[in-house]
Amino acid sequence: KSPPCAGRVGHRPAPRPPRRKTRPRLASLAWSMDRGGFQSCSLDEGVGPVLPKWEKSVVVSALLVHVADVGLDILVILLFFTSAQWGFLLGSAGVVLGAWVVSGLYVSFGSSGNAAGAVADTGRDRAQRFLLNFTQVQIFAEAYRCIFQGGETDYFHTLRLLEALLEAAPNALVQLYALALWAGTSSAPAIALPLLRASVLASFLSVGLGLAMWEQKVQFRASCAYIMGVALLRGFEVASRTITLALFSGITHPYGLIWVLAIDYAIMVVIVARHRSVHLTYGFFVAIPLVLVSLEPFVWRRQDHAVPKDSYYGVRVLESIVMWAFIMKEQSTIDSQVDSYPLWIMGEVLALTATLGLYCLLPFVWRAARRQELSRDVDDWGDDKGEDDYSGSDGSYLSGNEEEGGLVSTEEPAGELPPE
Repeated sequence: KSPPCAGRVGHRPAPRPPRRKTRPRLASLAWSMDRGGFQSCSLDEGVGPVLPKWEKSVVVSALLVHVADVGLDILVILLFFTSAQWGFLLGSAGVVLGAWVVSGLYVSFGSSGNAAGAVADTGRDRAQRFLLNFTQVQIFAEAYRCIFQGGETDYFHTLRLLEALLEAAPNALVQLYALALWAGTSSAPAIALPLLRASVLASFLSVGLGLAMWEQKVQFRASCAYIMGVALLRGFEVASRTITLALFSGITHPYGLIWVLAIDYAIMVVIVARHRSVHLTYGFFVAIPLVLVSLEPFVWRRQDHAVPKDSYYGVRVLESIVMWAFIMKEQSTIDSQVDSYPLWIMGEVLALTATLGLYCLLPFVWRAARRQELSRDVDDWGDDKGEDDYSGSDGSYLSGNEEEGGLVSTEEPAGELPPE
């Protein structure tokens, strides 16, 4: 590693062994340099640097959670089918199939990082990649590559991110809705409660690990403690959001959930349009997962977020106050529930606990992220200069505050920085 004074005035870091570059990396998957949207991610060949033990442990844990989450989602779909719960069946099956199709299309059409590779791909190759991902085989292959063949493939982290945002978070909301309205009644089979609880817990773990791994992937160096802190915070975040929504929706059934999600989506689109970090057309798509969880890494600068964290969590606080005020006002409705009353009370306790955990942990994670703030356009050493008018990095991968404080020299040559 570079000595502690590396990067300060008058000191150049010691050369490091060349590092294989992945272009574009996971940071560029979400936002392109021209603010256009998703970019293709090339699947690198060969053997790269060996992953640290803690990163291997995270990959193994994420794979196990992925298998548990997908498997439990399938079992819940079968439960809804055998119990003739057609509304919950359509919601849960639609979420799962939609997530698998989107990730399969990404693997099929995003595997070539250049035009030549895209032309060389045949329809048969793309169909094969689509089927491998749709049948959940690709995730095992990428986990193996990530652990034993260098660890620099972005595909495993990308597939985990897509599963967390498109399947785990929405399905947690659908299943919590089913817990509130149906699982505690006499018409539900005995297996419904433990199965739905296990599936919701797996979804929370999946979202936490998926977003934490993305946070780790977009950084040059990330500590185990920071990544675990982000995973815990993200788990609290999705738990707080989905449980509160399920409680509110259960009281305002059948239209309350639709209205609150539609209003929140409109607010997210307005913030995206006003912030102007991404194109508005892309903002219409990125606002969809934002209704449940903030998906962008904490280490990105404020101007690089589609929806800045301060605006996002400010909206969440106001929405939570409104929903909890309504829940407390309708507490008599909850008290009148005979069979499912314990579930409602447990849901209220868990929602408040998750919310408290989120906002107690948020200042610490935020402070740690600001210490290693970076631009979303930084893909690697030597790629430290954003190419659009929103970059503002001025050739440095560090934040403006660090440059003003004299921690780095702004008079370095315009060439590439030493490789990591």
